[in-house]
Amino acid sequence: MSYGFEAINDNGKVIINDKIENLHFLGKATRGGNNSDYGNFPNYSGALDALDGRTIHYFTITCTGTPIVFIKPYPNGRFTGVIKQSVSGTTWSFDVVVSGTSTADPPELYCFVNADEVPTSSENYGMQVFKANGTTRTFDSRRQPLAITSGGTVIAPSDPTLGTGLPTSTSGHPWNYATNDHDFRCQGVHNRYSDSSVTTTNSSDLMFSCPSLAQAVCRRRMDGFKQSQDYGQPTQNHYSTAQWYVMYRAAFRVGTRSGAGFFDAGWVVYAAGYSFSSSFEDGGWFGGGGGSYSSGTMPYSPKIINLQSNAYILADSSRYD
Repeated sequence: MSYGFEAINDNGKVIINDKIENLHFLGKATRGGNNSDYGNFPNYSGALDALDGRTIHYFTITCTGTPIVFIKPYPNGRFTGVIKQSVSGTTWSFDVVVSGTSTADPPELYCFVNADEVPTSSENYGMQVFKANGTTRTFDSRRQPLAITSGGTVIAPSDPTLGTGLPTSTSGHPWNYATNDHDFRCQGVHNRYSDSSVTTTNSSDLMFSCPSLAQAVCRRRMDGFKQSQDYGQPTQNHYSTAQWYVMYRAAFRVGTRSGAGFFDAGWVVYAAGYSFSSSFEDGGWFGGGGGSYSSGTMPYSPKIINLQSNAYILADSSRYD
């Protein structure tokens, strides 16, 4: 004898059955503090020192299960993404990055869990679907189940920067040369994000879930050199190295453009730095004494990791307000 329940949409996809646990609305995470930085390179002032900046907002919510979060961004075109999710006991913490240094208009975080992890509903009527064990709920209409409106896949560009190609390392510069020639900004032109069209009637209510671990570190390095001479003979070598680096995290934005809906994958600045070192050898009988100077460090090696096509889900946040 067969048993169970299954609901299939017009596209032949299962939306409710007795085997797959649907997600249900737990609540909005509580926003705490924020941190804003990297509008330009720290400890550097010169050509191309401007960066896009970023703001990190910190959220928490209490839950016995593992929440899936949806971001409802403020409709201002800024890229947003969850860059950290952790738990201590039953308190979940989320770090959400937003492009730009303004702390105004923060995003909202909607959290969804399995039906049994949502507090008991006061509704007396509805429909519940259980697994074969008779105790685990896969669906409960009284607990605001997640209704997906759209989805797809998208991937961030392989070059996060506005400069021509990825920044490189070059030598042959004058000693102590330290003038940046690469634009490390990642916002402002279309070819620095990938987009996917979406169907929507009210983009201001859209929220998205798109977990990503993609990150990139780009570095511009300039090695300088000078050789002192006396009576045509080399007496002292001088070396210098200037480095600019930016660490990026993948982030996303949703809205309308030219009357059509879109979902964009791009990058935001997460950290940045500048380092400089200079040294010169002891010149012996015919040269001056040796010495060196350095400031800053380069903590990351240039690379791009975890860059792959990301699945995203869109939903209407107004259903849960």
